[in-house]
Amino acid sequence: VQRLIHPQPLEQIGIGLLVSTAASAVNLVVGLIMIRIGKHRGSITLEANGKHLMTDVWTSVGVILGVGLVALTGWVRLDPILALLVAINITWSGFQIVRESALGLMDTALPPEDQETIQDVLNRFRESSEVQFHALRTRQAGVRGFVSFHVLVPGEWTVQRGHDLVEEIDLELRRALPHITVFTHLESLTDPASWEDTTLDRPHPPLGDQPAPDEISGD
Repeated sequence: VQRLIHPQPLEQIGIGLLVSTAASAVNLVVGLIMIRIGKHRGSITLEANGKHLMTDVWTSVGVILGVGLVALTGWVRLDPILALLVAINITWSGFQIVRESALGLMDTALPPEDQETIQDVLNRFRESSEVQFHALRTRQAGVRGFVSFHVLVPGEWTVQRGHDLVEEIDLELRRALPHITVFTHLESLTDPASWEDTTLDRPHPPLGDQPAPDEISGD
């Protein structure tokens, strides 16, 4: 702001451009690598560090443009104007980094592309067998994702057949998304209670429907 109000002539423009270009190239390569690896491994820290380096890249680009335009036009106020624009970009990037870090600590749902992958796998099983799914929930905790849902199968199926199907679904989901842990709950398609059990807070049965203590123990 001081340079905008009181313009100052730039010194050693050639060396400044050379140093800024070299620093920008190094930060660009390292920043892109860190962002790519951070996304691949689900590391908020790596991705945030990569984005931090990218703000340095934009700073260097601003310096290069500012110095270059001042050298071409002689208008020294271009340098602080571009510096202010770079500062706005850094502020916005910082806000995004803090926001994504906060969401990573709050166990938010899996990204939309991961949820779409899960739905694709479940739809393949819907089409190939007489099963249904509901109560699908996902959450992200650091590098690990968690998926839970209910698997509804025909009531006449044996426990072993239902178990084999659940194991197959679990395997296909983990092949598609290796970073997830899958929790399933097997239910009967023909039991009305299965279709009522879709919310986080399962409704309690009326007091009159509670089994007697001897019924619970089997006596």
